[in-house]
Amino acid sequence: MTVRPEDVSVDATVFRNVVGHFASGVAVITTAADGERFGTTASAVSSLSMEPPMMLVCLNKSSTTHDAVVKSGVYAINILSEGQAGLAFQFGKRGIDKFEGVEVTEGVLGVPLIDGALATIECVVEETPVGGTHTVFFGRVASAAAYEREPLAYFRGTMGRLERVKEMAAYEGVRDWVLKRRTPLRESLDLAEIAKALRSDEDQVRSAMVKLVTEELVQPTEDGGFVQVPMTRSFLEAAYDGRATIERGVLTGYFEKFTDEDKQFLRDTADRISDLRSKDSSALDEFLALNAQFHNRIVGVTKSAQLTDAFRRLGIGTVWRQALDDDTWQAQLDHTGTLAMAEAITTGDQEAALSALERHTEIGKGLARDALALHGGEI
Repeated sequence: MTVRPEDVSVDATVFRNVVGHFASGVAVITTAADGERFGTTASAVSSLSMEPPMMLVCLNKSSTTHDAVVKSGVYAINILSEGQAGLAFQFGKRGIDKFEGVEVTEGVLGVPLIDGALATIECVVEETPVGGTHTVFFGRVASAAAYEREPLAYFRGTMGRLERVKEMAAYEGVRDWVLKRRTPLRESLDLAEIAKALRSDEDQVRSAMVKLVTEELVQPTEDGGFVQVPMTRSFLEAAYDGRATIERGVLTGYFEKFTDEDKQFLRDTADRISDLRSKDSSALDEFLALNAQFHNRIVGVTKSAQLTDAFRRLGIGTVWRQALDDDTWQAQLDHTGTLAMAEAITTGDQEAALSALERHTEIGKGLARDALALHGGEI
């Protein structure tokens, strides 16, 4: 059956996930107007043509950097090097002095160029088409320079060295494979099969398995292979307690660090989670993904890669895709704790946020007990 183009659309969460599979560098767009410097982290950056040399960047129309580029008519693309992940986060914030502590050099167009970048490209704006919430700035290249440094790579929400990003992608893919029980429990995990399915390297899959051994999700066998470890009540409750401990620490020590953008994200995500309860059963994957994004955002306010990584490694949300029934998950999954957390954080009520976290944790433990009872005591 042919469908009219105007009748087809993609869910925002699905789109965000798919686009996240595009590996890219990380760039900060800078400019200057009326004696003031502006900058923002941008993901939509690309070369446009070689003759003449042109680049394009897409900036949200709500950003101050967008308005400054419109006013000045010039901008610089700073392609970050591997040690500059902190700058990507810094320039992605709002309401702060983004250039605090940042060494810059003035370019030929009078725009700030970030020292230590992998490459810098200065552009003069030629055209400004609009697409949705963003303006596309076509820029004629006036000056460009590259340096012998390693790139900062971005893939599926992870930034770092290109090889490190590949390793993280393999780890997350293997972990998801195990939690979703794509290989039946107690059967040997076929590393070659997993590597092919994930489009990864078999050595990286093996390295991921070693990490999962430390997480007690898999165990080695005498023949050098790996099998999955059944999840029991004590394991699942320990995972919930561990995540709650981290989130409790964030809500206690970093509560004032939530920006307006963070609060808006949490509020919007909680609303979308609530809306999914009225959708059909096919929305379970989206429901679980949004829950993960919600709690990862809370821990993310610490700007600690180590803490965020530890929190994500305690995540067991994807196992519920295996444990829950498509026809009944909407009745089984209780999202009221998440809604209460979003409300408390956005209104600045720290005690209510901590209370909501405890409620969310207990709800999760209760769900774990119910799921285990339906599956003979282990998943």
